[in-house]
Amino acid sequence: MESLVSTDWLAAELGASDLRVVDATYFLAADQRNPAAEFEAAHIPGAVFMDLGEIVDPTSSLPMMLPSPEKFASRMQSLGLGDGSRIVLYDNSPYKSAARAWWMLDQVFGAHGVAILDGGFAKWQAEGRPVE
Repeated sequence: MESLVSTDWLAAELGASDLRVVDATYFLAADQRNPAAEFEAAHIPGAVFMDLGEIVDPTSSLPMMLPSPEKFASRMQSLGLGDGSRIVLYDNSPYKSAARAWWMLDQVFGAHGVAILDGGFAKWQAEGRPVE
C-alpha cells in the first residue's frame, strides 16, 4: 500500500476486513474545537477516533511528547489496530494531524501498511462521499 491513498481508492476498499480507517484530527486549545465531538457528528463509515492529545507522555512537562511503546501499543489495540491491518489515516484539522499519526505508527513504532488519505475528510465530504 502506498503512503498516500486517494478517496477513490478508499471508497473502493471500505468494508475490507483488514482495513482500518482512523480519524486523527487534532486541534489546539485556542481553536476551541473538540475533535471527538466533530468525529461523533460526522466521520468516514467504519472509522475510529484516535485521540492524539491523549496518546502522549503524561510525565513530560513538554506538550505532545511521544508515549511509551507500551502505552502506544495499548491505545492502538483499543482502536482495533494491529498486525495485519491496513490503516488509512485522515484528519479535518488545519494542522494536518494525520501526518503525526502516520509518523508515530509508521516511522516510530514500526507499523506496516499505513497511509494518509489524500485531501483528508474535507475532500471526502466535498466529493459527496458517505459519512456516519
